[in-house]
Amino acid sequence: MSAERIPSATDSMGDSLREGAGHAVAILLSTVRVTIYAVLAVLRPFVVAGLSALALLGLAMSLFYTLLVPGSHFPTTLVLLMSVASALLIVVFYALMELLLPQ
Repeated sequence: MSAERIPSATDSMGDSLREGAGHAVAILLSTVRVTIYAVLAVLRPFVVAGLSALALLGLAMSLFYTLLVPGSHFPTTLVLLMSVASALLIVVFYALMELLLPQ
């Protein structure tokens, strides 16, 4: 005697329910991804301008205080690190937008 299982009507209904739930989750994730991308796209000019200004201002202040005011107690290293971090945050921001880009 063979041990084959005879499919019932509830098996096909369970499979279609699982497929429907999978599609619903995919649509929900796609909607969230597009919404986050849209918000980042609107904020992009402000974020990039702010971070660029912070990086350039930090570099200018570091050069000014290092070259023209040599005896000051200006935290040059900290400000330079902050400028580099701002520049890296611009790269991370664009990478995040690329990751969320609708396909």
